Amino acid sequence: MINEKNLSAKQPLKGKKTWIPEKNVNKERKKNDQRKKEKGKKEIDSLIKIERTLKKGYQFRRVFRKGKAFRGVSFRAVYIKNTLGNIRLGFSLSAKSGNAVKRNLIRRRIKGLAAQSGKSVGADIVILPAGKLRDARWADIKADFENMMSVIESDTH
Repeated sequence: MINEKNLSAKQPLKGKKTWIPEKNVNKERKKNDQRKKEKGKKEIDSLIKIERTLKKGYQFRRVFRKGKAFRGVSFRAVYIKNTLGNIRLGFSLSAKSGNAVKRNLIRRRIKGLAAQSGKSVGADIVILPAGKLRDARWADIKADFENMMSVIESDTH
C-alpha cells in the first residue's frame, strides 16, 4: 500500500474508447440534414398560365355585379372578361361545402382543370359549388368545366 495516494480508480482501457465519438465523425453530415422545401411559386406544367387568383372583396364584387352566369351540374360560375389575357380564378366556398380539407380539394381540382384546359381565355371566374361538388365524379366536373370554358370563350371573343 505504498504510494497508493496518486492511483486512479479507473482501469486503463485497451484500444479505443468506443463510447466516446471521435472528433468530427459526423463531419459529412450537415447540422439540419433534412431537405427543406423550396419556397415561392412553383412552375406548373400546363398549357395555359393561371396568373393570379381573385382574393380581394372588390374583385369578387366586380365579377358578381358585371359578370355573366354559367350553371353546370356540379358547379356554377360567374365570369367577366379581363384585360390580362389569362384566367384568374376565385372560389366562393362556404362551410356547407365541407371542412377545409374538402374545400381545398375542390379548389385544387378546379385549378388543375383550368391549368390543363389549353384555352387562354382572358377572364375572371368565380366558382360557386352547386349540389355536391365534392362528391361529384371527376368526369362530370371535367365535362362541366370544359363546357363552361367553351361558353366563356365564345362569349368573351
